[in-house]
Amino acid sequence: MDKRLFRTGWHSGLLLALLMSFLVTATPARAQTIQWYIEVLTDPITKAPILEARILSRRGYRFHFMKRDDNSLWAEFRMPRHIEKAISRKRLPTYWIDGNDPVNLESLKELEVGFKPTLYEITEKGIQFILWGALKKGQVPPPLRNFMLGETLHVRYWTSTGEMEQAEIPLKRANEAIAQMLNIAPLKRAPESAQKRRSETFETVARHYLDFCEELRFVGSDTDYGACRSRFVSCSESPDQSEESFKNCLNKEN
Repeated sequence: MDKRLFRTGWHSGLLLALLMSFLVTATPARAQTIQWYIEVLTDPITKAPILEARILSRRGYRFHFMKRDDNSLWAEFRMPRHIEKAISRKRLPTYWIDGNDPVNLESLKELEVGFKPTLYEITEKGIQFILWGALKKGQVPPPLRNFMLGETLHVRYWTSTGEMEQAEIPLKRANEAIAQMLNIAPLKRAPESAQKRRSETFETVARHYLDFCEELRFVGSDTDYGACRSRFVSCSESPDQSEESFKNCLNKEN
């Protein structure tokens, strides 16, 4: 046998084995990194450190919390970089946490004075918006409590071409990251509250899905709304349905 071929084949086999070993060991490690963390930035003028609480989801969605110079608290949502579409400048996103009521950022427009927005800023891939006007030392702004104690952040947004999309962002370690950013202790979860969050009721799941159907009356085709309602009826009539199976049925792709 040609020794050169033998060496080439041996090296190729070794490289393949090493590559497979890397992929097997890297996958769990990567999964563990899908959690909130603190990013330390530097003020360009004072050179003082600036802390931001951030997360990058598995699908590439980003969500940040940051303090501005006037001591206001802002949040930022960004679409994945690989998506070529831009976020809509006409319709602002809606977000909610677990089974809590949704927050429609369109309401910020009603608070604006003048033509130039001051409570939100839209970029090509995302939006920054104000959460709290003035932070006080040692206090947690009410809008942050659900982020710190919740499990999943849901964001419904529209693209510049009018398509509606939805992102799910985990809140794992958001409590600790936000607390570190604000220089406070993490919030404590009551056992009964944690159990309640883990099991969404049929009413909550149904309400969010029917809201989604209603949105399709304005941004979808004529058949989208009917198909959405038909799926809701079909999933609702399935016997022995749990909250989780009901949710999976509604979100199942055709």
